Amino acid sequence: MIILTGASSDLAKWDSGATRDNIKFRFSSVIKKTVKKAEEFGYTAEVYDLGTLGMGKPFRVVDQSFIEKGYYEREVVSGYKSRSLFKPAMVKACLAEHQDLIVYIDGDAELRDSIDEIDSGDYDIGVTLRDKLEFTTEWYKKYSDIVKFVNAGVIFFNATPATAKFLDEWERVTQEVGNDQMALNKLTCPVQYPEIGSIEIINGVRVKYFSCMQYNYYYFNEKYPSGVKIMHYKGIVRHFYPFDWKTRLYCILLVPLKNFAAKIVKGR
Repeated sequence: MIILTGASSDLAKWDSGATRDNIKFRFSSVIKKTVKKAEEFGYTAEVYDLGTLGMGKPFRVVDQSFIEKGYYEREVVSGYKSRSLFKPAMVKACLAEHQDLIVYIDGDAELRDSIDEIDSGDYDIGVTLRDKLEFTTEWYKKYSDIVKFVNAGVIFFNATPATAKFLDEWERVTQEVGNDQMALNKLTCPVQYPEIGSIEIINGVRVKYFSCMQYNYYYFNEKYPSGVKIMHYKGIVRHFYPFDWKTRLYCILLVPLKNFAAKIVKGR
């Protein structure tokens, strides 16, 4: 099993290109923890440096906006930045080198526990399903055409002929629509929200659905993480890193109080 991750820089950036002021969060810090856990569980870690990360294999992205700001100029929907058009090519390069199960995780996602159970051999592509609690948010309603059911921060790729064809198609559709996540949803989502653990055959590709709650967790503001294997500190929840005892205490005590207060206010 190969754990594939990487980033374009060490410091997180705002959409303006300026670095964020969270001194605790560094992509290198998250990635080093992932690498350590991967080695602990007997996995091979591959880190790609997409720019100025300062660690891993160079994997250059030829796009000036991406290099300077961390996102591409093209917007599918106004306000939604595309940041990972390189992702299909990155996975293809890693798969070509290793011909093994590739577990792609974003550079701001942290492997925290063994994921041996995903190596089940019954699928080509494994994707992580958003929890339904997202579907009522204003953000989701605004960008649902892009984000639909699947979050592209964690994806599993078995080394099969169907996967190779899928990666070519994902790369093509990503360039066509201008967003890797939108393309991934177009290629892996059935009409209705699928069951966790189910497998759909879509254009000859066996797609298996895993839970974001377990393998791509970013619901720190909604519920306490339990049984989580991969935590994803994406932009809106980056301040929850590191998930140490202080953050745990905050999630146990303050998050429920904030949510309760919000319900009271909303009910008035």
